[in-house]
Amino acid sequence: MTDHSRRHPPRSGVRAGTPRALRIALPIVATLSIVAPLAWLWQDSRVPAVYSVMDMGYLDYGVGAVPDTSGGGGHGGHMEGSMAGQPMAPQRLVTDMVADPARPADVRVDLVTRQQVLSIGGRSIAGFTVNGTSPGPEIQAKQGQLVKVHLRNESVADGVTLHWHGLDVSNAMDGVAGVTQDAVPLGGEFTYRFVANQAGTYWYHSHQVSNPQVAGGLLGSLVVTPKSGIAQQVDVSAIAHTYGGLRTVNGKAEDLQVPARPASGSESGSPTPTTDP
Repeated sequence: MTDHSRRHPPRSGVRAGTPRALRIALPIVATLSIVAPLAWLWQDSRVPAVYSVMDMGYLDYGVGAVPDTSGGGGHGGHMEGSMAGQPMAPQRLVTDMVADPARPADVRVDLVTRQQVLSIGGRSIAGFTVNGTSPGPEIQAKQGQLVKVHLRNESVADGVTLHWHGLDVSNAMDGVAGVTQDAVPLGGEFTYRFVANQAGTYWYHSHQVSNPQVAGGLLGSLVVTPKSGIAQQVDVSAIAHTYGGLRTVNGKAEDLQVPARPASGSESGSPTPTTDP
């Protein structure tokens, strides 16, 4: 008599192994679905070792984007000095964009940059100096004068440049590291020459690793007075800067007091008193 109630051992096959295979495969697939796109995005976002700024952006002549039909590469063939529909323009190096080399300088300034500890408001703050102070010395010029600034980097490890913020200067003298000049290395020197054509109050600062260097005080003021001069008798520059959370004016954590003579009657709007003869 056959016992039909006996259980037979399960047959080994695909169906018996499928749940275990899925338990292994599913986490792997899920992990890859997350990691693979992240890896691709990371790789795609990396800055290439070498690139040209001429390959960036688009041409805009005031009428919207202009397609590149020159076939020359770069900004519509600008690298080759031509562009479809535009007049021929010769190549010109940035280093050639300077003030008249034969013109003598009207204002000469020597600046030495250092990386050192500043003493401000009784605190010691790691920072930078120009000629031993922060802010650096004020550069003064009259409108139209040619300014010559000789820069020497004594101890700023990351290198340094000087950018004349707000003032239009020749491109080679603009002080943008990696674009208009190489950073001045430790122990290196560079001479800036530019014509101060715009009257006003400006400032100079480093444009190499500019965030920590400017925050650390590698800056100063640049004042260009009009050709006709200024009418007021008192003219004061006040550089407001924060060092390590400490607010300062001209490098001091205190008020800036400026002596001034009392206004006369005509200046204050009141009639000037007179006496009868």
